[in-house]
Amino acid sequence: MKRPFVLLLTAVFFVACGGESGSAPGAKGGSAGAKAGPGAGAPGGRKAREIAVEGYIAEAHTSGKTFSAMATLEPLNSVELTAATSGRLMNLYAKDGAQVQKGSLLAKIDDSELKAQLKQAESNKQLAQQKFDRAKGLYEKDGATKADMESAEASLKSAEASVELIKAQIAKTEVRAPFAGRLGFVNVSVGAWLTTGTPIASLSEVKKLKAKFSLPQRYASALNVGDAVDVKDEERNVSKSGKVKALEASLSESSRTRQVLVEVDNAKGELLAGSYAKVNVAMQAGAAKSIPIPAEAFTLDKDGAYVFVAVGGKATIKHVETGLRTPIAVDVTGGLDEGDTVITSGLISLREGTPVRIREIRHNTDYEVE
Repeated sequence: MKRPFVLLLTAVFFVACGGESGSAPGAKGGSAGAKAGPGAGAPGGRKAREIAVEGYIAEAHTSGKTFSAMATLEPLNSVELTAATSGRLMNLYAKDGAQVQKGSLLAKIDDSELKAQLKQAESNKQLAQQKFDRAKGLYEKDGATKADMESAEASLKSAEASVELIKAQIAKTEVRAPFAGRLGFVNVSVGAWLTTGTPIASLSEVKKLKAKFSLPQRYASALNVGDAVDVKDEERNVSKSGKVKALEASLSESSRTRQVLVEVDNAKGELLAGSYAKVNVAMQAGAAKSIPIPAEAFTLDKDGAYVFVAVGGKATIKHVETGLRTPIAVDVTGGLDEGDTVITSGLISLREGTPVRIREIRHNTDYEVE
């Protein structure tokens, strides 16, 4: 019973193997025929894949954007008045907080000894002048040699120098205002012994103030000397118009900013020196309209910057001109139209004419270049 069963299994095995070997060529031939079928798998025979992207509606913004920065208001000129020589303070004309004019005498140090020396020097000068005049007259009459006249002339010049030196020393005993301004608190009293450098009072020119602030690199060329700048003390709600007085010649290497000096008229004393102020700068006064768009929408090629715009369900390339930029947005000044749908995602998969579907629309409320 076992042998017929074994023979039956063997027959079934050979039939199965023969069926597989017989069908293999046919299968291969069918596969080859499927690949060779017209249009099957050919690029031209498939519909291009539509890409879902995000869009951004281009909206123009007018000029007049402002840049704001904080600054400290400082006196236009400020100096600490000090004694230029040692001596006893004989007279004090400075008053706490007084307004003084340029050249006003504020303090006087004892100069009695110097005045005595000046009298002696002037007497020596007078005698030297007489000797020179006599020597010159004799020389003209051949009564003295040229050497005698030159010696008398040298003595006269030495006497004149001595007089000038003592006068300069006397001038140092006077403390005068180098410019018109307001005094701070007076630090000395009459009778005090002053040494060179002893502080007497501070003097500040507060009818004009100055403020320094920094412009980022992208705005470094947006201001010129004479441009108007708004300066506001927000604590006291006082606003004044200032003018750019000077611009630093180069950018700071550490912060990539440019220092700007603004001068503010403060004749009425509305602003206080030393206080913080907010500086508002109109960055694009008189410029053409611009369209701020997200920075990630830009691509570069040999012709410059370009963006993809969705037109009729397809991606279209537009080369653009750019202006001010921030890390998140760039101002487009040319090449883009209001209302264009700028594609902001999937750019790596896009080519000219690629089918696109806008899955989300964004607007410019968060992308204005400030």
